[in-house]
Amino acid sequence: MENREEWGSKIGFILAAIGSAVGLGNIWRFPYIAYENGGGAFLIPYFFAIFTAGIPLLILEYSMGHKYRGSTPLAIARASKKWEWIGWWPTITSAFIVAYYSVIISWAMNYFVLSFKQGWGSDSNIFFHNDFLNLSNSPFELGGVVWYIFLGVIAI
Repeated sequence: MENREEWGSKIGFILAAIGSAVGLGNIWRFPYIAYENGGGAFLIPYFFAIFTAGIPLLILEYSMGHKYRGSTPLAIARASKKWEWIGWWPTITSAFIVAYYSVIISWAMNYFVLSFKQGWGSDSNIFFHNDFLNLSNSPFELGGVVWYIFLGVIAI
């Protein structure tokens, strides 16, 4: 049997799992969206989704990984080879999440540099949407590359 790395303690695993589950979306975006769309009423479908899909799938993924001693694709392939493709979804999703967070970190790095001379001017909202993000007027109108954000992503 191959030697695999294991968690040093249960608390380390639990903190990593909580950090992965919560994510920045629940900290930054969720309260704003809940407020904009009626406040507490949004909590009903949110908690319904968490308790009927999110937590059971999380427990399933962890228990299969524990039983078959492998990553999600490997564990599902060991259980049934024809279902291995399902195991690749978390891996693919993680790649998209890394790309998303890289852009957010690039924004933060650029804003940090701009903060020394208040480079956004008197209205940071207008600067952020028009100059910083270079938003287009339509989803069908593709804008160009925003080079300082791109360079920030490359630096990460």
